[in-house]
Amino acid sequence: MKKFLALKASAGSGKTFALTVRYITLLLLDAKPNEILTLTFTNKAANEMSERIYKTLLTLGDDEAYLSAIIKESELSKEEILGKKNFLIKSFTNANLTIYTIDKFINSILREFCGYIGISDDFEIKEDDIESLSMRFLQSLDAKQFDSLIDFSLYEKKKFNSIFDLFKNLLEKNENIEIVDIDSELINVQKEQVLNSSYKIKEAILNCDVASASAKKAVNFESFDELFTKTWLSKEVLSEYSYFKKCSNETLESYFVNMKEEVALYYKLRAGYSLSKLFELYLMFKNFKLSFNKNKNYLEFNDISNLVYELLSTKIDKEFLYFRLDSKFSHILMDEFQDTSLLQYRILEPLIKEVLSGDATKFKTFFYVGDTKQSIYRFRGGKRELFDYVANTNDSLEVEVLNTNYRSCEHVINFVNSLFVNLPSYEYHDQLTIRKGGYVEVIEDKELIEDDKFATVASRIASLIKEGVNSNDIAILTYTNSDVLNIYNYLKEKFPSLKISTEMTSKLINQENVKAVINAIKYIYFKEDIYKENLNALIGNEILTNLAMNFEVGKKTLQEMIKDIATSLKLIDENVVKFIECSTVYNNIVDFVYEIDKLDAVMENSESSGLQILTIFKSKGLEFNTVILLDRIKRKNSDKSSLLFEYDSVELKNIFYKIKGYENYNKQYANAVAKEKALSLEDEINILYVALTRAKNNMIIFKKEKSSVFDILSMKALKLGQVIQSTNASINYEKKEKVEYIPMNLGLQEKQISKEKDLDDNMLHSKYFGIATHFCLEMMNDFTLSDLDYCLNLTKTRYSNYLNENDFINIKNRITALLKNSLFSELITDAKFISEQALVYNGEIKIIDLLLYKDEKYYIFDYKTTKEKSKEHISQVSYYKKAIKEIAQSDEVFSYLVYLKENEVLIDEV
Repeated sequence: MKKFLALKASAGSGKTFALTVRYITLLLLDAKPNEILTLTFTNKAANEMSERIYKTLLTLGDDEAYLSAIIKESELSKEEILGKKNFLIKSFTNANLTIYTIDKFINSILREFCGYIGISDDFEIKEDDIESLSMRFLQSLDAKQFDSLIDFSLYEKKKFNSIFDLFKNLLEKNENIEIVDIDSELINVQKEQVLNSSYKIKEAILNCDVASASAKKAVNFESFDELFTKTWLSKEVLSEYSYFKKCSNETLESYFVNMKEEVALYYKLRAGYSLSKLFELYLMFKNFKLSFNKNKNYLEFNDISNLVYELLSTKIDKEFLYFRLDSKFSHILMDEFQDTSLLQYRILEPLIKEVLSGDATKFKTFFYVGDTKQSIYRFRGGKRELFDYVANTNDSLEVEVLNTNYRSCEHVINFVNSLFVNLPSYEYHDQLTIRKGGYVEVIEDKELIEDDKFATVASRIASLIKEGVNSNDIAILTYTNSDVLNIYNYLKEKFPSLKISTEMTSKLINQENVKAVINAIKYIYFKEDIYKENLNALIGNEILTNLAMNFEVGKKTLQEMIKDIATSLKLIDENVVKFIECSTVYNNIVDFVYEIDKLDAVMENSESSGLQILTIFKSKGLEFNTVILLDRIKRKNSDKSSLLFEYDSVELKNIFYKIKGYENYNKQYANAVAKEKALSLEDEINILYVALTRAKNNMIIFKKEKSSVFDILSMKALKLGQVIQSTNASINYEKKEKVEYIPMNLGLQEKQISKEKDLDDNMLHSKYFGIATHFCLEMMNDFTLSDLDYCLNLTKTRYSNYLNENDFINIKNRITALLKNSLFSELITDAKFISEQALVYNGEIKIIDLLLYKDEKYYIFDYKTTKEKSKEHISQVSYYKKAIKEIAQSDEVFSYLVYLKENEVLIDEV
C-alpha cells in the first residue's frame, strides 16, 4: 500500500470503489475502525460510504474486482484476506465508526473543547433568523457606531440588507485586513485635484483649432461625477481616443499622464476608505453575532468553523488538541477533496501534517480523492487549488490519475472527450471506456426561450418511451430550482399519468396547498379579506367566494386546526402532513401567524420513482441511464458582491473593494479582476462537465440557438449512435388508479356479533395506544419533562386519527411516572443510550425499546402497556439479554421489563 496517495478521479472512474478498497485494506493491515478518520461532504455520502464498506465486507470473495484490488493494495493472499473476513465484519460492526462529514467532524471538535471559548456544549445548529439578527444588531449599536453605519450606507449607496450580505460573506471567508483610518475629506480633496488636472485637458481640447464637435462634446463636464462618465478616461494614452487624435501632442499627453496619476490616487484612497470602514463595521457585527448566538445557544456551520479556527489559533494549545485527536486517528481518508474550503483545510492541516510527518515507528496513512473538473461549489467556499497545493507541498505524497470511465457508453465518453480535451488552460485527460454503443443527440431548440419552452422536451420524452426507454430511467437536468419546478408543472399537465419525482430544495411554505392552509389560518386570526382572496385564488375559487371558516381560535390545537382546514378544503397530501409536524415548534397561533413565513423546511417529494427532474448541482455524484440536459434558460445572475478576494494558490493576496473603472488605474486590481473572470469561466466549464458525465447510456441535450451556455464548448447539433432501450420493459410509467372500496350490504348483525365487534375495536384501540406510547418514548432525546411535551405533540400529530385527547393525557401520565421512577432516573443519568435498537441474532431481527451503556455495563429496557405480566415477556427480554452478552462479549448485561400502568410504573429485573 502507498501510505500517502492522492487520486485524481474523473467522473465515473470508481473513486468510491477506491475509497472502499483503501478502507478495507487498512482493516486488513490491522488498523482499527476508530483510527480511520473518513471525511465526506454530505450525510448521504457518509451513510453510503459506511454501507458500501459493510456490504463489501459481507460479500468479500464474491466480487472479483474488489478482491483483486484488495489483494494488490494489501499484498496479502486471497486465503489470508478471507481468513480475516469474519473478524473484520465483527470489528467493523461493533466499532464506533469515524466516518463523518467535514462539518460534523469540526462540530465535534468544538463540542469537546467549547469550554475554552465560552460556548455551551449543547448548542443547536441552525440557520440565522436574518430579520431578528439584523434588527438586534442595529439595536446594539451606540450613537457613534450607528452614525458610522449610516455614513457608510449613504456613501456607498447601499441598503442595510446589502451591507448585511457583505458581513455574511466576510464571516464565510474568515479573512482579515489591517484597518487604515482614512478621512473621507481626503477623498473630496483628491476629487478636486482630479478635476483641476482634467480641466487642463478640457481647455486644451476646446482651444484646439482642429478639434471636432465630437471632441469638444467629449470634454463637456463640470463636475467630478460628469467627468467619470467619459469613456476616454480608460485609455492608456489620450491619442487612443479617436476624437482626440488630431489634437494630440506632448503637452496634452503629459496632462493626461498627470491626470491619470491623480485618478489612481483617488481610487486608492476611495477603495482603502471603503474597505476599512466596511471591516470596522464587520468587526462590530462579528462580535455582536457571537454574543447573540451564545445567548440563543445556536450556531451556523460557518460560525462553528470560525470558532474552531479561533480556538486553535488563540484559545488553546494546538499541540494539545491535535495530540488528543492524533491519539485516535492514524489514518485519514478524504472524499471530494476539491470541495474543501480554505478554512476547513486550515483546521485539518496540523492533523494531516502529523500523519505525513512519516514516523517510521507508527503505521500512519493519508489518502484523498477528488476531481478538480467537478469543483462546482466555489460559491460555497470550495477551493479546488487545494488538491494540487497539498500534493505539491508534500514530497512523500504520490498522485495518480483514474481516467477509465466505468459508467458511460463509448459514444457518450467520446463525445465528452471531444468537447473538453482541446480547451485551453483546462486540465483534462482523455477518458477511456469499457462499454460499447450509447446514444448522444444535440438539439438546437429555439423554443427554450419561447412561452411554450418545454414543448420539444415533452415531445422527445414521449418518443423515448415509445423507443423502449422506461420513464424510471430518465433524468432531466436543469440549472435552477425554478426550472425544475416549471418543467415539473408543465410535464404534469402534459402527461397526467406519468410518475415524476423531483429533487429540489423548494420551501414547504411555497407549496400551493400549504400556502392555502397558511392563508386560511391568517384569515381566521386577522379577519382580513386579503387572506381569504389569496385562499380563493390558491384553491381555484372565483374572487369573493364565501368560505366556511368556522374555527374558533383557542378551541383546538394549532395542529388540529391545520388538519381540519386541510381536510375540509381537500388539500391533504404528504406536504401538509410534514407541515403539521413542523408546526409543533410554534407555541400558539399568534407565534404561527407572525413567524410562519420564516419556516425553512423543504417540500416532500410526491413520488419515490418515475422520471426524475433535478438541478445539475443536485445530480453531482449520481448516474442515470438516460439524461436530458437543458440549456441555461435564464441568464446567469451577475456577481453583485462589492468585495473581490484574490488568492495566490491558497494564500490570500489581496482583498479589494470593487469600484467601477478601478481596473484602468491599478494593475493589481486589473489582474485580480482577470483572475476572477478566469475562475468564473472555469466554474461554468466544470458545471458542464458534471452535467455531461451523468449519463450511462443515452444523452439528449437541448441547446438554445443563441446565447447558449454550450457555446463555451463549441457544441453543434448532432446525432451519434443508437438509443439503448431499458432492460426493465415493464409499463411502470402509468399511475395506478386508486381503488375505491364499497362495503357489501349483508344485512343487520345480531347484538352478540356487535359486542364482538366492540371487543375488536377495543383491541385495536389498545394496540394503537401501545404503539403511540412506544413512539413517544422512542422520540425522546434526553428523558426530561420538557422533552416529553415536545414528543407528545409529535405523537398527537401521528396518532390523533386513532386516539383521543384523554388517551394522550393517559400516555403523558404513564411516561411522567417513568421519568420520576428512582431506578430509571438513576440509570438514565449520564448514560449513553439508543432507542429502538435493532439487532440481528441467530438470523433473527429484534428491536430493543431502550439500550443503555453506562460504567461499562449494558441495560436493556422493554416497555409494556398491558395490564398483566406474562411468561412471554420474560422470555423475550431474556433473549435480548443473551444476544447483547454475546455481541458485546460482556457479562455485565442487565435487563428490565417496564410495565407502564395507568396508576403506577413497575420495573422488574429479568
